[in-house]
Amino acid sequence: MTPVDLHCHSNISDGLLPPDEVVRRAHSRGCQLFALTDHDDVRGLALARQTADELGMQFVNGVEISVSWGKHTLHIVGLGFDENDPTLLAGLASVREGRAERAERMAKGLEKLGIEGVLVGAQKFAENPEMISRTHFARFFG
Repeated sequence: MTPVDLHCHSNISDGLLPPDEVVRRAHSRGCQLFALTDHDDVRGLALARQTADELGMQFVNGVEISVSWGKHTLHIVGLGFDENDPTLLAGLASVREGRAERAERMAKGLEKLGIEGVLVGAQKFAENPEMISRTHFARFFG
């Protein structure tokens, strides 16, 4: 059986490590087939692919797209797509814009409760400011 990981995040979204380091970690644990699936962003794929190639790993383009369905947020993992497709890139940019707006609403809500500086604090944990998420807020509260 081939060791596979088709769902990993880097610091391009809510992971802690850069794309190349995520690939290196997967490789060090025996992974032979790998996909980087950052939330709503494909900008880490080139570095991840380059590192996987250098290490002799098979690599698959990936992304985890956040979508709303009714009152629910769903996360759909996409694999093996054209990372330069203009329609995909425009859609992902739109989703990221919505994330930034949600972060501002969350921070304002917390400020109304007397908790100041939350957005600035959470942004310190977001390597990619377009991808600030609940994870970054949680890291701020530690």
